[in-house]
Amino acid sequence: MTISYSRLAARRLAAIGAVLIAMATFTRVVHADEYAKTYAIAQRANVHVDTNDGSVRVVTSDVKQVEFHVEYSGLQLDKTLHVESHQQGDRVDLTARVVSVSGWFGGLGVARRLHIEVRMPKDADLQVETGDGSVQASLLVGNISLHTGDGSIKADGLSGTLDLRSGDGSITVNSLKGAATLYTGDGSISGSDLDGRYDATTGDGSVHLAGRFDGLTVKTGDGSIDARALPGSKMSTGWNLRTGSGSVEMALPGDLPADLDATTGDGRISLDIPVDGAVTKSEVRGKINGGGRPLAIHTGDGSIHVVRA
Repeated sequence: MTISYSRLAARRLAAIGAVLIAMATFTRVVHADEYAKTYAIAQRANVHVDTNDGSVRVVTSDVKQVEFHVEYSGLQLDKTLHVESHQQGDRVDLTARVVSVSGWFGGLGVARRLHIEVRMPKDADLQVETGDGSVQASLLVGNISLHTGDGSIKADGLSGTLDLRSGDGSITVNSLKGAATLYTGDGSISGSDLDGRYDATTGDGSVHLAGRFDGLTVKTGDGSIDARALPGSKMSTGWNLRTGSGSVEMALPGDLPADLDATTGDGRISLDIPVDGAVTKSEVRGKINGGGRPLAIHTGDGSIHVVRA
């Protein structure tokens, strides 16, 4: 029996339509589910969160418990998503793992989402690691470690020893106090209302930091640096600002003593503060306010501007 071209085309269109309808129907039935656990804390909370996918948000307050809320859609608990939590003394752990789905319909028409919210005491220790997603934290006092393999990090109101790292994503911080390491393999770093010692490194991106500093190290492979040390800053150690390519602007308090060593491979150096020493358009080596700890500023390609804060 011979089938005409028009009939064959109609059948193909009908088949495609059926698949699209099935996909749309399948997508519509996906809804958000939740895993929730609460743990009472006797003394100081020590919270660990580990996930290979999804965003993490940390909220703190004056409470004596830790709450985990895991929202997910397009995933099936104990099949495509494994979630475990447990407590040992005042240490509480949460692990969330997304499992890859094989097959033609593995991810077709399904919007997968995983979000973890942690509610905990603000006077506590926290470690967060996510393989692919963003991390947000606020109002926390203690030892804080936030790591993401591929995603952004946002932190506000943290105090203590801070370690914030992203493999690929921006880092944005505000109102931090303590000793902080800020690292991203590819992305910008920005921070305001900072207080303490800061070590900021990005493989590719700009860095903007402002606050009262005791120690300051800034490195970027390719990007501008804008660092503003506010009145009250003290150089407990030497400061170092370095970029492979980009401009550098360093604002200093008028009374801060330092030994300035500024160089640019291709650009000009301008000074809005008095420096006693050797000054050329591409190199400056001299004392500020009688001299003090070393302040090293270098760019491979760009201008350097040292101003009064």
